Amino acid sequence: MRKVHADLVQRGFMKRLSDLPNDQQALINGAPFNHFYPWSTVFKEDSLSTPVRMVVNPTMTGLNLILAKGENRIGHMNNILIRNRFCEFAWASDISKLYNQLHLQVGALPFSLFLYHDSLDISVQPEIWVMVVAWYGVVPTGAQAGYAIDLLVQANSVTFPEAVLPLTKCRYVDDIASGGSSDKERSVQIDQVRAVLSLGGFNLKFVVKSGESPSEKASSDGTSLKLLGYKWLPEKDLLSPG
Repeated sequence: MRKVHADLVQRGFMKRLSDLPNDQQALINGAPFNHFYPWSTVFKEDSLSTPVRMVVNPTMTGLNLILAKGENRIGHMNNILIRNRFCEFAWASDISKLYNQLHLQVGALPFSLFLYHDSLDISVQPEIWVMVVAWYGVVPTGAQAGYAIDLLVQANSVTFPEAVLPLTKCRYVDDIASGGSSDKERSVQIDQVRAVLSLGGFNLKFVVKSGESPSEKASSDGTSLKLLGYKWLPEKDLLSPG
């Protein structure tokens, strides 16, 4: 947990209250209401990038009950997978830390506090930390992240036309499963997706192509990976129930 916390701090996702600019400290300290996230650790042993992660549960405090969730605009898994299976040259990827690239407006900081101390000892007075980016588990975050991607695509669809389909019709939250009719078309898609995402501070965690073995970042056994709940063997391009 200490390593997880240190990594999140190093990435700039959370900061100690006392390290924030004076005006932001004054805003939080002077706010009529401060909200602290209940947090815990979860273990996902089959995750290569984050087998141990810190999660928050603002439903426990009632915050999720009063936040607007927004429209459900998440892609349909079946449609994405069927479209992917019709591509002779398929590829898949994952947008790294999608939610955490959304920076909170200053007015949201008083509602984004949590208590932590490196000792992890309940007898030690914890310090106040502030999440300065959007977080998993908060009701509107998924729709906000999806909208951010949609805005990027709309603003750059003329310059990067081959990124439109993968990022709109072939994306399920942070997972992308797309493809083309030729290796060249697939390569152009990947390059343009990377270019569009980089304009918003996003990047791809890995890229896996059909006909090739997956990288260590994508696969724990060197042959298969999860693809929208299914098991994909990219070198043979076989999809089966997970």
